[in-house]
Amino acid sequence: MKRDLLCKSKFIAAFMCPVLALCGCGAFDITYFHQMNDAELSEITVAIKDAEGYEMEDIVAEDVRLTANAGVTGGSDDGKEAYIPQGAGVFSWDHIPGRDDINCMLENGISEIYQYMKPEYSDMSVKKFLESMDELDISVYILDGEPEWCYESGYQGMAECLDRVRNWNSLVEKDQRIKGVIYDMEPYVLDKWHSTPDQILEEYVSNVIRIKEEAGRDENPLRIYFCIPYTYDITGKENTLRSVIRESDGVFVMNYFKGKEIDHISTEVALCSLYEKRIVNIYELQPGLLSQTTDTITYYRDGLGALRDNYRQLRDAYPDSNIGLAYHTLEYLRVLSISE
Repeated sequence: MKRDLLCKSKFIAAFMCPVLALCGCGAFDITYFHQMNDAELSEITVAIKDAEGYEMEDIVAEDVRLTANAGVTGGSDDGKEAYIPQGAGVFSWDHIPGRDDINCMLENGISEIYQYMKPEYSDMSVKKFLESMDELDISVYILDGEPEWCYESGYQGMAECLDRVRNWNSLVEKDQRIKGVIYDMEPYVLDKWHSTPDQILEEYVSNVIRIKEEAGRDENPLRIYFCIPYTYDITGKENTLRSVIRESDGVFVMNYFKGKEIDHISTEVALCSLYEKRIVNIYELQPGLLSQTTDTITYYRDGLGALRDNYRQLRDAYPDSNIGLAYHTLEYLRVLSISE
């Protein structure tokens, strides 16, 4: 799930294709939700600025009551009810969200953003971003990672990321702070994966343990999550899957096989339930994968309606597990929102 499609291509070629071979909103009238106690959402008006400092229009929400990760419905252009899951998250790799991005997030019930911060971003830009997200009641998690961080020698990259987040949190009020780090490292795209996968995974799990222990030294520890493929358990790597879930705060599952999402996440759901960890199902929206995967991964052509129908089925299949929803990426969530 990297921002680099070449990396994505290597992932598919090196890891997913053998598995695939085996396996044979419409418009809505509530645009902004401000969560109160007991999931009560009440009317509020806010004035915000985008990342460049431009003042945006006031955004008003109406009275409604929802439960976490519930969905709401509203009229769509074709007369059918459009299901919009609330409490969803979105991955943002390319830029700090601007005005159109924020409008898109509000329209799609986004309550979390997983943001990659480019090295050239100033501390002031990050500070303004955190302040604006807090005004919208959108939680911020920092997204980062490289395959090389899976090596023992690459742990320093994980630690430096954590330190950057600590620094940014020191610049803002407590309520505006970043909530955690989502590491997207993907060991299976490393060149040495084919020759020494077990050694790579041993070092990877060791780094998972080390970074969680390091974060735990803080008075208010950041939550530590990892992006993982759905394929660990079906390719003989269940011990790795178990260890990553047990030693972290939870996992974001790249559950990229349309129509098989329920089956492919069963082990992850069971382990997260066992260890009482968070689990989020990621849906791919990028069109760049169509030519590589015969349209088995991305919902770009299917649209948000089909994606949300699948998510509703997924939650129905695991009623005792609070499986979260995440869109990959914000750029294409905007594109598909416009098209629908």
